[in-house]
Amino acid sequence: MKTLKQKYKLTTIAHRLSWSVVIQAVFFLIHFQGIAQGVPKAYEPVNYSGKVNGQTVRLILANGYIGASSLKLSIPGNHKPIVFQADQGVGAQENRVKFVNELKGRHDYFVMDNMQDSYDENPEYLNGKYYLNHRVFPVKFLLIRHSHLNH
Repeated sequence: MKTLKQKYKLTTIAHRLSWSVVIQAVFFLIHFQGIAQGVPKAYEPVNYSGKVNGQTVRLILANGYIGASSLKLSIPGNHKPIVFQADQGVGAQENRVKFVNELKGRHDYFVMDNMQDSYDENPEYLNGKYYLNHRVFPVKFLLIRHSHLNH
């Protein structure tokens, strides 16, 4: 049978080990959290709105990194809009950016003109075209101004 002194020694060792494990876990989680956060945004999201073929389209322009921009097409009767992402991280040679969706069976897309990677001052409007079933629809996006933000 173990003496009281031996029992105390074992519990003290177990206690110290458990605190050691807790401290190691805390340091691991702090390190993991830093990795999970990644690199902070290097762009400013700017909102634009337009209409194409009677449907509302929202453009979120990532001023500073055009590849993070997206378009959201709202279709009446659908709760979720169709999201179109920039197909490349930079504009084409002609400053055009193509926005494609990843839904199966949909082959529509947008091409935005005069897109720059960053703007000193946000443009009042941006022009583009919506391609659907071999038809082309022009679309003009107007800057959405917020009263508390200075665009």
